[in-house]
Amino acid sequence: MHRLQAGEHVHCLDVLKVAFPSAPGRMSHDCAILLEIWDHGALLQTSVEIPEGLPIAFESIGEGVPAKVVSCEQDSYGFLVQVAVGETHWFPDGYTPPHVMWPDLAS
Repeated sequence: MHRLQAGEHVHCLDVLKVAFPSAPGRMSHDCAILLEIWDHGALLQTSVEIPEGLPIAFESIGEGVPAKVVSCEQDSYGFLVQVAVGETHWFPDGYTPPHVMWPDLAS
């Protein structure tokens, strides 16, 4: 098992289907690239802006993982979206991406 410090960001790669409200009573979806993950959050690359404060769900993970957008910044490829995940068994216990650069193996 890999040992991680609380809040330690880990580089990874996965593609996730995300859902978020775009208008009252209407949900939008996007395919997001998961770039980093940590015990209470993640960094995604999306093709659409998802405003700070909006709820977001990772629909392609189990029954769906709820999260909240902490920040969204446009870059050359789309938008970098940082999210906070409230689930206690998020990473690495509940979900581990298929491609992870574990810190103790990265050197």
